[in-house]
Amino acid sequence: MSEQRFDRIESTLENLIVKMDKLSELMSSVIRMEEKQIAVQARLDNIDNRINIHGITLDDHSIKIATATKASGTNEWFIRILIVAIVSSVAIIIRNG
Repeated sequence: MSEQRFDRIESTLENLIVKMDKLSELMSSVIRMEEKQIAVQARLDNIDNRINIHGITLDDHSIKIATATKASGTNEWFIRILIVAIVSSVAIIIRNG
């Protein structure tokens, strides 16, 4: 009778060892997946930072382009007024001359 009892206890312990081994493998898999997820998150953070830097650079370029466009518009009007003044002066000189 005690031999049966020891066999049953031994069988139970063997089953417990098998389950513990499976649990250990499962935990290893979970840890590897978590490490991969952390690595992916780090890469995504790096990409976000780089995109933000590019966005800031693009904003700076947009401001410079807007300023240059505004300045060129002012220069264009100055040149038009200068041409009108020259043509008017030439017309007055020809008429009085």
